[in-house]
Amino acid sequence: MAHMIHRLTDDLIGKIAAGEVVERPAAAIKEMVENSLDAGASAVTVEIKDGGVASIRVTDNGSGIHADDIRMAFERHATSKISEAEDLASIDTLGFRGEALASIAAVAKVTCTTRTASDAAGIRIRIEGGKTVSVEEAACPQGTTLLVKDLFYNVPVRLGFLKKPATEAGLVSDVMLKMILSRPDVSFRLISNGKTLYHSAGDGKLASAVFAIYGSEFSRSMREVGGHQSGVVLSGYVGIGDSARGNRAGQSFFINGRSTRSDLLSSALEEACRERVMIGKYPVCVLHLTMPYEAVDVNVHPNKLEVRFRDENAVAQAVTDIVRDALRDRDAFERPVPMPLTAETKPQATVVRSGEAVPAETVRAALHPEKKPEAEQAAPAQPKPILFEDLPQKAPIPKAATLSPAFTVSRPDLPPPPLPKPDTREEAISLFDGKQKPMRIFGALFDTFILVEYADHLLMVDQHAVHERLLFDRMMKEYDTHTAGQALLVPMLVSVTRREQEVLAENRELLEGIGLTVEPFGESEVSIRTIPMVLGEPQSADFLREVLDRLMSEGRSFTLERRRSAILQTACKHAVKGGEALSEQDIRSLVSRMIDERVTPTCPHGRPLVVAISHAELDRKFKRIQQ
Repeated sequence: MAHMIHRLTDDLIGKIAAGEVVERPAAAIKEMVENSLDAGASAVTVEIKDGGVASIRVTDNGSGIHADDIRMAFERHATSKISEAEDLASIDTLGFRGEALASIAAVAKVTCTTRTASDAAGIRIRIEGGKTVSVEEAACPQGTTLLVKDLFYNVPVRLGFLKKPATEAGLVSDVMLKMILSRPDVSFRLISNGKTLYHSAGDGKLASAVFAIYGSEFSRSMREVGGHQSGVVLSGYVGIGDSARGNRAGQSFFINGRSTRSDLLSSALEEACRERVMIGKYPVCVLHLTMPYEAVDVNVHPNKLEVRFRDENAVAQAVTDIVRDALRDRDAFERPVPMPLTAETKPQATVVRSGEAVPAETVRAALHPEKKPEAEQAAPAQPKPILFEDLPQKAPIPKAATLSPAFTVSRPDLPPPPLPKPDTREEAISLFDGKQKPMRIFGALFDTFILVEYADHLLMVDQHAVHERLLFDRMMKEYDTHTAGQALLVPMLVSVTRREQEVLAENRELLEGIGLTVEPFGESEVSIRTIPMVLGEPQSADFLREVLDRLMSEGRSFTLERRRSAILQTACKHAVKGGEALSEQDIRSLVSRMIDERVTPTCPHGRPLVVAISHAELDRKFKRIQQ
């Protein structure tokens, strides 16, 4: 039986709209805080109870709402931020739909107290379930305070889908994390059940915001990024190596100050960090993109978390290139992975992180360890880029055997053998700044880690990882410059189908780029003229079959990834192994090449090449100096 078409009631329309905009307390808080920011607030405090279900209070020092506009502010599709269709092409505010306050008020008990600078007194409005209960004057400072109680009290179905209060509080925390990182110029405070979880400085420095969220140790490991390309200005921080996470939750992207999720940006970031993050891990980031407003569409989804770019390829390439360039500026010896032997001492006062006061100088040092305070100028600096111009053979490397235990007792009636005397000769290192610093190579510990003393640090170099990186870079260069193929004296014939012949012809340029030259030979065969070379060993015709299979199933998309994967596996296979004893000459050669070629600080799988322990750390461990 057909049903009559009828118009929905305003009450039902409001509840449906609320379901789209206000899914849970975190969504409501996001909308309210964005309104505070659009009102020019420089300080925003968010207080929640029971994950925000019991109550939410958002207080700001923004411009406030004029008394004459207070009722209209809670009407659906009422806003001061756009007035005509053309405005949608250049939106520069966070909230612009005019749905947030109306949607929240439709499913909660809301009290809004606000005052503008021009009003002598403030105004307070109370709304329950979308119905105005009262409007009255109120004494209050400039700004707005929104108190939301009993969220979804009149929509029990929605209430039943909420998680436990602790889970909802965690989602609110995630929202505020993004807010802090998106607006370093605003001081945010998050209080949950009376406890301060976040408190940012609001000093306008992204470094301070990152510190407020991640703390000093994690922040120190992040790399600063900055540059512009194709109309995109990119700035922020990227964490690789040990900072990488098992998922993408640590990736924060902001476009013109708006937090966003984007598979495109994540893929571009991960492409830039390839080989610097272990397989199965993802880089973390806090990246701000600034671009013309008309180049990005933020009006894609009601929650405004998803965006669409006018030129996706240009944006992705810009992110990849800028991040890659930032990570390329230092090599393994310049930035070894620190290995502290003692716990860090906690500093005191000024910037607050999770309720803990921390000096502003510590915040600066956390993200700029290379910029020492004046009092520390005399302290040893981190290793700078170095080059081996000449490794004199007259100063041989002590054999790994000199690293044996202090003594070995084979017979109880004999005294232990004397301790080995270390070689005190130092090798001259040519620095980029023209100065000389001592370096000593002691040999290999466990036939795996090459030990080097340099610039007041003990460096431990993974021989397999270094050799693997050197081989990988060399082979990638050969492939990229089309020098990876070797002509066969006698062409190799391989039987193929007509369709396979067509696929090979369509991808001829691609195949030649990886060292494989194939020409038609009759109706059912092809002739292989050149074949990829790996360390002088030509691969068999099976390689052609594998390439054909991938081309048939994946098309051209397999190209770079397949080539990289094959080279990575080959480099790993041919690199020296951990536990494999190397001669003094081999050890010297590995260290020399690593420095001369300024290799990436990680192996192709993302593992670090060099780990450093400072002289001061050792002194502290042996109680030679106080903590």
